[in-house]
Amino acid sequence: MPPHAPPPGYPADLERTWRAADGTAVRIRALRPDDVDLELRFIRGLSAETVRQRLHYRVTSFNREDVARLLELDYRDTLACGALVDESSGESLVGVSRYARIDGSDEAESAIVVADAWQGRGIGTELMRTLTLAARQRGIRTMIGSTLADNTRIHAWARRFGFDVRTEPNSGGDVRITVNLASTAP
Repeated sequence: MPPHAPPPGYPADLERTWRAADGTAVRIRALRPDDVDLELRFIRGLSAETVRQRLHYRVTSFNREDVARLLELDYRDTLACGALVDESSGESLVGVSRYARIDGSDEAESAIVVADAWQGRGIGTELMRTLTLAARQRGIRTMIGSTLADNTRIHAWARRFGFDVRTEPNSGGDVRITVNLASTAP
């Protein structure tokens, strides 16, 4: 497959340019296996606290093979969407949302992370909007995410959009965020 050729099933309909709250042009699109270097730079650029908030534990290094596995997508049961911007150093990934369908169900585990310097500009909201639209089109009815109890910013964000936010019993403080796609605006 030539570099940058869309893989089979690639959802070109998700590609678009969106303007962040500060006017920055942000390209939203599904990620591809050839985005491994972009995703690796993105992950390595996250602060230790952002990584902890996202993964629920501390990680000190990320390798290419692990990142490549994140990009093994079939665009139906597994999908990742990225927010990309042009910077002086070239194209940069500044946010990612993803889901993975729970086998044999109409539910999917989901996650979202935005680069520290880009938080608070609406990118997470736009990535979630894209992800929920794509999930709904692919027969997913519920998306489930988890976060730590001290991630109050994401709890408030989720509640603002009507998502169900509950502390998981006996979890040591994990919070479950559930999105019923039938009740979210397309």
